[in-house]
Amino acid sequence: MQEYSIVSRQSLPISVDFIRVKSYENDQSTGNVQVLGIENFNHIKGKHVLIVEDLIDTGRTMVELLRLLHKYEPKLVKVACLLVKRTPTSNGYRPDYCGFEIPDRFLVGYALDFNEYFRDLNHICSISKKGIAKYQIEST
Repeated sequence: MQEYSIVSRQSLPISVDFIRVKSYENDQSTGNVQVLGIENFNHIKGKHVLIVEDLIDTGRTMVELLRLLHKYEPKLVKVACLLVKRTPTSNGYRPDYCGFEIPDRFLVGYALDFNEYFRDLNHICSISKKGIAKYQIEST
């Protein structure tokens, strides 16, 4: 992009949207993917879309999000992800760009949460069984 703007002396129109995709309660996937933040994705029709994700675990949430976005006919969708978990429960989904592969542990910190806790840590770490028990939501 920088080369394009230097050579052509033009700026590229870029927009940024933030959504929240939620599918976990405690340390388990609920099987229900909730997309929060935008109700209508009509503005992505014919556009190049880059999804920037923190963590891909089983891949089911990303597959569901991509299915939803493709209904709005974007020209191209790519996924960049900081962390991809090596887990036997993976559906095999791989992002276009991956920062690090990690072991099958529940991570928190640096915006990764456990039931909305620990997002504010300035590092990423694995939550212990004691921590999971302490911050677990009681099922109703």
